[in-house]
Amino acid sequence: MGPLGDCHYKMDIDLKKLLQGRYEAERLPKDFSPERIVPDFAFNVLSPLGLLYRPVVDEAYLADGGKKPVWPEGKPFAVCLTHDVDLVSLHSFRQSARKRAENIRNGLSMVTKASILVGFGLDIVKAIKHANKQDPLHCYERWLEVEEQVGARSTFFFWPGWNAVSKHHHTDCTYELTDPLVFDGQKCTVAEMIREINRRGWEIGLHPSWYSFDDAEELKRQKAALEVALDHNVVSVRQHFLHYDIRVTPRVQAEAGFKYDSTLGFNDNVGFRFGTCYPWRLYDLHEKKKLSIVEVPFIIQDGAMLNPLKGMRLDKDMAFQYVEQITEVVEQVGGVLTLLWHPNAVINPPWWHLYLRTLEYLKQKNAWFGGVRDVAETIVHDGDVRDVRINE
Repeated sequence: MGPLGDCHYKMDIDLKKLLQGRYEAERLPKDFSPERIVPDFAFNVLSPLGLLYRPVVDEAYLADGGKKPVWPEGKPFAVCLTHDVDLVSLHSFRQSARKRAENIRNGLSMVTKASILVGFGLDIVKAIKHANKQDPLHCYERWLEVEEQVGARSTFFFWPGWNAVSKHHHTDCTYELTDPLVFDGQKCTVAEMIREINRRGWEIGLHPSWYSFDDAEELKRQKAALEVALDHNVVSVRQHFLHYDIRVTPRVQAEAGFKYDSTLGFNDNVGFRFGTCYPWRLYDLHEKKKLSIVEVPFIIQDGAMLNPLKGMRLDKDMAFQYVEQITEVVEQVGGVLTLLWHPNAVINPPWWHLYLRTLEYLKQKNAWFGGVRDVAETIVHDGDVRDVRINE
């Protein structure tokens, strides 16, 4: 496939270079480091061209004679539902205590440590206040119920547990897989809930720590910890906070034994980070070769649209208009609309109601629903991705 100009666009974008991640690698800021949050949509090569909301790679591919992916039951396009499990409880003393203890160990001054100790006291007061009340986040079964109603299954990306992580970042999750909660009216641990969600047919993937993005051994340990709790192989991954380096992370994930990734979207916008809504094999920029790991790009995130302090800062009605707009172009190319909704959105009515409205809309659009593994395994055939666009 040639430059994007071959598809009647007025710019010279090499689609092979785009999918391989070369443009993204070239546009990383000079201060990009393990401590820096990953640059977002404004650094993307498609952004100044006004093309973030179009799957331009797929449009060009089809214009060159390529065929649309084939989905089960002849459905016109696919929807991949995903959830990043950053919080399992809203009021947990032990989870907040872990982070405060870590901050004390890493505190830079006595003043900072003193403020953290004050926070411990406030956490104790909060824990006493909520001791006899059910935690508002202990309702994960609601996600399964509403997805079941539209015939869908999703992927829940769980953190591997506090003790499985060798180095913590201040954005990391704080729960342990042995922490207690209530699921479907029953007291259990996080690990027991994970096993039950998996037993009911939903996928469990890994949501690894901030610092795992360039450390294959760390990623392997975290994968193994979740697999022990799940008693099942884990094949899908999404990096926490989308902390990802296109020059390193694809190779690290492949070395850790993952088959599928779904990290490549935006924190502060919706749209097509790599110009595609088709799964594709990731590329090792160092070794200059395709990897075994398949990317299922995610397109729409709840926080990117609805967070009032960052990103697009939309209300739920305007956000739904974006859902409709993006869905229409995904349907036109027969691709995958991957959604990310955080489970803690269940206690935020506008976020939760937008999810319910989106599910019903997508059901009416006759979409085929699946999780990351479902989508990837449907489009992978005979050991390679059907509809390959990177020809070497």
